[in-house]
Amino acid sequence: MNFKKNKTRRKGSMLFLVVMSAVLVLLVTGCYNNNTGETNILGIADLKFPAFPETGSHAVVIFSEMHYSPAYDDQEGPTIGPPSDSVPVTGREIEYTAEEYTALRMSGKSTNSYDEGKAADIYRVNCSVCHGESLKGDGSVAKYLTRGAAPANLIAGSSADATEGEIFAWISYGSRTGFALEMAGQPNPTAMPTFNKLLTEEERWHLVKYIMAKQNR
Repeated sequence: MNFKKNKTRRKGSMLFLVVMSAVLVLLVTGCYNNNTGETNILGIADLKFPAFPETGSHAVVIFSEMHYSPAYDDQEGPTIGPPSDSVPVTGREIEYTAEEYTALRMSGKSTNSYDEGKAADIYRVNCSVCHGESLKGDGSVAKYLTRGAAPANLIAGSSADATEGEIFAWISYGSRTGFALEMAGQPNPTAMPTFNKLLTEEERWHLVKYIMAKQNR
């Protein structure tokens, strides 16, 4: 029994040495890819040998089936984002200058689709934690924001005199300060999120209408 086992082991060792010798020769000749095992012999034949990848969980890859290819679970990195110049199927949102935002007005489509209850929910989920249910800047986390500008009072002050387009821009770019910095090509350090990445264009316009209604405008 032991004799048969030893014989089998010797055969396996011999086979391994032959394979290793062949791989070594191919490495010297420069036609062997150690990461994939793909081998080209003088342009005559393409072969697949065991691979010795520089990275990965397998030091030696004998087979090339899908099990050994990179695979990632949902939400696991690295993720592949869309091309930088890609456009959503609904179209790209138009960007304006500061002057154009000031003159911008809500479209008839956004006006007709406005629902006060839904707009109130959007405000409650995204805005009330800082600006408060009363829109006066007295939300539950306002007292913890010790750096930068405090949440704006949306009922009084500059917000009460702002145009529709200005309020839309401030929501989109994360506060009045964030908008000014965006127009200057600078990063936004404020605590307010840039909602153009979180809410649709129509949802932001509905927030504008909701805020202006609370301002009795």
